[in-house]
Amino acid sequence: MAEALTTFVARRQPEWAELEALLDKQRAGTLKLAELTLLERQYRRAAADLAQAQAFYAGTDVQRFLNQLTGRAYGAIYRHRANRLASIVAFYRHGFPRVVQRSLRYTQVAMALLAFGIVVGFTTVMIEPDGARLLVNEDIRSVLARGELWTDTALRTLEPSTLAVMIFTNNLKVTFVGFALGITAGFGTLLTIIFNGLHIGAIIAACMHQGLGAGILTFMAAHGPVELSVICIAGGAGLMLGHAMIEPTDRPRAEILRERARDAVQQVLGCAPFLVAIGVVEGFISPGSFFPLPVKVAIGALTGIAFWRYLLKAEFRAT
Repeated sequence: MAEALTTFVARRQPEWAELEALLDKQRAGTLKLAELTLLERQYRRAAADLAQAQAFYAGTDVQRFLNQLTGRAYGAIYRHRANRLASIVAFYRHGFPRVVQRSLRYTQVAMALLAFGIVVGFTTVMIEPDGARLLVNEDIRSVLARGELWTDTALRTLEPSTLAVMIFTNNLKVTFVGFALGITAGFGTLLTIIFNGLHIGAIIAACMHQGLGAGILTFMAAHGPVELSVICIAGGAGLMLGHAMIEPTDRPRAEILRERARDAVQQVLGCAPFLVAIGVVEGFISPGSFFPLPVKVAIGALTGIAFWRYLLKAEFRAT
């Protein structure tokens, strides 16, 4: 014999409310990956409740409510593949800024490490020019010795599109290596960030010794703010992953590592289109003299401000 309708509703209503809340979060783009399994499980339970309502409470408001609820859940879980574009848009509208904000302290540490490396590399080569032999590629040193920037010579031998692809590939490699080395408890990521800073600082100092300091800073002006920001964000993801491996906690370490890994992977993958865009800027705008310095500085400042405003705007601020 079926239980009374009021008893049935009182017993099952909390899980229906939970399913509604999950669907609201899914629609707003705030549903976490860990909640997807819960969403599917609650949908199946609601579907079983609908079958019971159709058998014993047909024609009631409860049956109609469950029919609507399960239909909504089915559409959310088994949506047509055409909605993949909408999912990507939702990720870059909500998900990517949110994971960056959640790991902002790690990104700030990465920025500090990069700045430290730049200062040390710059100071070392300014004081002792021979230090460039350890920190600057031999090909770059040979070009500088001729009184030229390698960025200008590259344009004489490569199309800007080819140069942009090469730059994007290199940036992607640096980004993913810095992140992947987080698995070494963050030590490998830390060294990668510092080494990149040493390399950048040493190159700037080496250029200054050859009277090309203004040229290298002009070259970096347009793409530098976003490029270095992306490297620090990816480095922060690696540090976050490494911290999860050594952080004292009462929770199972594997559970924390899974949570951090999800955020870290989303953070690094979210950087990819920005690497493409800044590679285009570095290949077409940064080298050569076609674009004057004020234009390059303006592009760098505006893109840098827009990038961080997008990531930190109030509606995405972490709580």
